[in-house]
Amino acid sequence: MTPTAIALLQKATDLGLKLDSEGRHTLTVEPAERCPRAFAETLKDYKWHLLALLRLPFVMVFSEALGQTVFFCEAEDIKVGLVEGGAQPSSIYTTDELRQLVQQNRIAPISSAELRKLHELRRTFLGRIAK
Repeated sequence: MTPTAIALLQKATDLGLKLDSEGRHTLTVEPAERCPRAFAETLKDYKWHLLALLRLPFVMVFSEALGQTVFFCEAEDIKVGLVEGGAQPSSIYTTDELRQLVQQNRIAPISSAELRKLHELRRTFLGRIAK
């Protein structure tokens, strides 16, 4: 199975590594000495995919409430780039969707169970959170 750029980014995180870009053509790994040789080779093979992903403004977070990694980005075009990088569309929340969640949470706090249900419904129906 071919790894995705997102899967490689997640594996780097699991290994305690930080991937970044330096300029347009250089992929950096910190701390480099902790990067296993085989993983370094894989990173080299997927360098251009990773550099394209790292140019996108997003945040990747493991949600304890959802039990999975979710992504936060500003707009739909960035969401498209994350999906191209291997992220599941239902795991990506845009600024507008987060704004709606925060607004609803101010009206009536959202429980962890309700958040999990909302996330599951979003995934099942390929939906999004709207006004």
